[in-house]
Amino acid sequence: MISLFIDTSLEDVSIALVKEGKELSQIHEYIPGKHSIYVTKYISDILKNNNLSPDNVDEIIVVNGPGSFTGIRIGVTIAKMFAYIKKIRIVTITSLKARVLGHTGNYLLTTIDAKHNNYYVGVYDKEYNTIEEKFTSFKEVEELKEKYSPVVIDQTTPYQVEQIVSYTKKLKSENPHGVNPIYLKLPEAMEKKC
Repeated sequence: MISLFIDTSLEDVSIALVKEGKELSQIHEYIPGKHSIYVTKYISDILKNNNLSPDNVDEIIVVNGPGSFTGIRIGVTIAKMFAYIKKIRIVTITSLKARVLGHTGNYLLTTIDAKHNNYYVGVYDKEYNTIEEKFTSFKEVEELKEKYSPVVIDQTTPYQVEQIVSYTKKLKSENPHGVNPIYLKLPEAMEKKC
């Protein structure tokens, strides 16, 4: 089975291919504001570099947030269309949970900078069950660290895509039309209107 992993939730884009549980290749690039230009190119490149075509992909795993409003929408839309056209399995995973997979500890905590001294934070137990995923302040992140004494994984920690693929095997395939971005807070432009 060949899995295509897509994450466009941050200014860094990650595209990876995993075959039978082993990573074939990964592209990780910093492309702020240019997701719409490069994501489909990177998918095409990673397939070509591994002598594969879109027809060889059996499933798509897409990060559906939280993170960059526009980036998430681009990645989710590409993944939905790919899965719909090719009639293949699609599953979603949050950017927070994806970061902790493969790490060990009684509790795991990951953060993504949400600007203005705020963070998206995820807290998980040793089996990766979600305790909390939310938008919060730096102060509350520190309180969560004190409460759980977790292993801390930040947004610069590379994904362990083999672990992500393994974890998502137990998830039910989603209807591509039902796959949507998740936002733990309104985008800044929407907040200003409210």
